[in-house]
Amino acid sequence: MAVNRGTGESTKKRIIESAKRLFAEQGYQKTTIVDISRQAGLSEAALYEYFQGKEDLLLTIPDLWVSELIAGLEEQLFGIKGAFNKLRKYLWWNMRRIEQEPLDAKIVYLFLKTNANFMKTEVYSNVKILYSYLLDIFEEGKKTGEMKADLDPYLARNIVVGTMDHLVTRWLLKDMSYSLFDNLEDTFQLLVDAFRSSESREKGQEH
Repeated sequence: MAVNRGTGESTKKRIIESAKRLFAEQGYQKTTIVDISRQAGLSEAALYEYFQGKEDLLLTIPDLWVSELIAGLEEQLFGIKGAFNKLRKYLWWNMRRIEQEPLDAKIVYLFLKTNANFMKTEVYSNVKILYSYLLDIFEEGKKTGEMKADLDPYLARNIVVGTMDHLVTRWLLKDMSYSLFDNLEDTFQLLVDAFRSSESREKGQEH
């Protein structure tokens, strides 16, 4: 008998939400398929109709979140002038969405990024798209003279991504006991000082 599409999608969503909660609360390694199926109110056999196993779930969970993050970023950057203004908005938007969806963030930063198969997933493909916005921002900054003419966009991207990863991972490991926006402006200013061209710096001092 064919599964009703609406019912199937609802069940799949219930499994994903159950796995997300369990992974975040007790860790990926400690969570079993039995735990997830019980949390979702299904038999193990029923769960396997939707997912191949625990790793399949881990690699599936953040896909929608990252896709929504990209779509939201398009809207957030629309109409913003200036490379540094775009960089600030990029950083703020990412941190805002991470604070709003901490379970997804925990799975991505603590479990998914350390998984050997992460780079083979569609999530990783979307993450690369997300990070490509940074390359565009740095290229723009070089062209407009805001940023150093010899700035390597890929190296600059790695610095920003590495900084974000450190801030978010530390926040998660400290049980989200403070806001990611505490001292975020100071962190951003350090990045600005590292990337800004001397001409742009002199203009800023004149004003």
